[in-house]
Amino acid sequence: AKIGVNGKVCIFTSVATHIVADLNGYFPGTTKYVSTVPTRLLETRPALSTGDGQFNNLGLRPAGSVTELRVAGRAGIPAGASTVVLNVTATEAGGDGFLTVFPCDTTRPTASNLNFVAGETIPNLVIAKVTPGDTVCIFTSVATHVIADINGYYPR
Repeated sequence: AKIGVNGKVCIFTSVATHIVADLNGYFPGTTKYVSTVPTRLLETRPALSTGDGQFNNLGLRPAGSVTELRVAGRAGIPAGASTVVLNVTATEAGGDGFLTVFPCDTTRPTASNLNFVAGETIPNLVIAKVTPGDTVCIFTSVATHVIADINGYYPR
């Protein structure tokens, strides 16, 4: 969200609800986003494929597992990209849970990027820092299939 007057953003709700807002980072005004053709980079379900045939049919990701996903060198993402913009989806989950996307060379944060309930298919846009090894990690709290599509990146 763009920061408004006095460094604030507004959150609108259509009905009464509790709100939790986690800060994931910021981009200086000089940062240049590079959009790409949306391309699937991760597809754990059987008989479905990614844009380049890598990271296909990995199977249901186990509860408590971390999947390391190479993002650079694929779908037009150059080596050394600092950050990627992904559409991450959980589907066919065995229970209520969450996914967290984070740089593999750091400790997993306590905040989630995507929350879901059993049997639901739900996506969320995720902006994640990329490791020097050109990867991001996806933590899965309960067994679920995971899909990740690239939408763009920020160069270093």
